[in-house]
Amino acid sequence: MMKPVTAQDLQTAGFVPERRRGPAVSVAQATVDAIQTMIRTGHLRPGESLPPQRNLARDLSVSRATLREALSILATIGEITAKPSGRGFVCADPGEKPATPSWRFAARYSLREVYQFRHVVESYAAQLAAIGHTDPELAELRECLQTFRRAALAGDISLYAQADFDFHHLIMRICRNKLLVDMHQTFASILLESQRLPTERRGNLMHAVQEHESILEAIAIRDPEGASYYMRKHISMAGSRAGLPLSELP
Repeated sequence: MMKPVTAQDLQTAGFVPERRRGPAVSVAQATVDAIQTMIRTGHLRPGESLPPQRNLARDLSVSRATLREALSILATIGEITAKPSGRGFVCADPGEKPATPSWRFAARYSLREVYQFRHVVESYAAQLAAIGHTDPELAELRECLQTFRRAALAGDISLYAQADFDFHHLIMRICRNKLLVDMHQTFASILLESQRLPTERRGNLMHAVQEHESILEAIAIRDPEGASYYMRKHISMAGSRAGLPLSELP
């Protein structure tokens, strides 16, 4: 059984309680940092179950929503894994973690630069798509999402990466900015590679599918702010799954 999290544990982790943080500090990121430090220092050991979320949120002085976001980030970067039952998490074994995939376009652009580009351009495209899409275009997006979901369930990585790219490119086309569409097509090989990288790391392929669902729903109900928000969140999570450290995420 895991021993209680103490104030000394949190101090060692560099954790600042939510009520004492400045507005510029990400609460979720601070929570991630604290849990990562407890893993590195052995307070949480490989294969050991994390305590119930209610208890962990109380000990870290954060909301349940903040904790869930932090756990989602930790799961996507392979620090923790979901239990087979789907209830709770266990600390991952560092010896089983795959090496960060190599980025073959490093001589031209860093992976951080690619995700920064996507964060800005694709979030704005999603916003425009929510404003001006047609019913046939929405049907295309839904069909693309279904292909993406089938590829995830089948573990077809090649189709998965291509369907991921197609979904994003379709949003670019729906936004009706020809320059953005041409830019996305010009850098297609680089963008497709950035969408393939997350599949090389441990994680559930369905995470991205669920993120696409949120983007699509916001576009469908013509919510430009929501579409932009969910796209930004998706790009950041995809960057985590691709191996970018938290300090370099857009």
